[in-house]
Amino acid sequence: MADTVVQLTGPLVLGYQFNWGLYGVLATQLYTYHQAGFRDNRLIKSIVYGLFILETLQLIMATHDSFHTLALGWGNEGDLLDVWLSWFDLPFLTGITSATIQCFYAWRIYILSKSLVLAITIAAIALVQGSAAMAEGLQILISQNVPGTQVNTFKTTAVWLGGTALCDIIICCAMFYFLSTSRTGFRATDSLLNKLIRITIETGMLTSVIAIIELTLFLTFEHNFYHVVPAFMLSKLYSNSFLVLLNSRNSNRNSKQTTTSQTLHSLPEFSASREANRTGAMKVDLAHRTSDDIGMVSFSETENLNKQGNPPPDSDRVLCDV
Repeated sequence: MADTVVQLTGPLVLGYQFNWGLYGVLATQLYTYHQAGFRDNRLIKSIVYGLFILETLQLIMATHDSFHTLALGWGNEGDLLDVWLSWFDLPFLTGITSATIQCFYAWRIYILSKSLVLAITIAAIALVQGSAAMAEGLQILISQNVPGTQVNTFKTTAVWLGGTALCDIIICCAMFYFLSTSRTGFRATDSLLNKLIRITIETGMLTSVIAIIELTLFLTFEHNFYHVVPAFMLSKLYSNSFLVLLNSRNSNRNSKQTTTSQTLHSLPEFSASREANRTGAMKVDLAHRTSDDIGMVSFSETENLNKQGNPPPDSDRVLCDV
């Protein structure tokens, strides 16, 4: 009996701790995003703040469950095996979060590749796995049988987590290919693309690995909560990886500002903006020139400039411009 209790309560404790820790990271990422003042459109901002609201709701519900299970219901096996709100805060909300972010990537891949078939395929897989996650939550709610969850929701969970991992892998491969083939030969642009490639692969592979681990634990170990640990992590890993990608533009902006500042510092100071030199050329005061004045364009605009032989402007919104 003692071993059974440990198998049930131990993963719950670890899962709740990881849940709170990743929420703290997410709050920091959101604060960084808000302070950066990115000029994103309403859709992207709605996704960012909407995901944070969902994650906050998930945290509140998970905390409610943990208090009732590990505090009020301590020593009561019935409370330990009660569903509480876990049917909604784990599979249901995780499915919504992951499907939303994967559909966003499908949209960006369409912008980069102009491949409607690939974008629809990614979006379809995302919607299928998200629907399977919500279906599993409803199955748990109806059955109210926590020990038999693995048996009752075997097929649904396999579709959910298997589809999640598959979709993430496709997104990683597609983003890697299209970003790699979009290199222009200019150092600043290629450096940004390399950073985006690295972040996309790291975050995408992380979420797919966690989904595979959760699926493996769910299908291998029955009548325990081992799978709950990665389950509590998955949703917030998706939200954090999404904000990490958006906030990566902030470091690029800081780098541009440093480079611009160093360049301006090396230029001669002009005391008057309309002082003419000996050849009659107009001298311009560059003291107020900042990197915020640089236009942000998409790849298509960059390619047009390349054909004309002109260097491309910085494009720190390569994943978020419309």
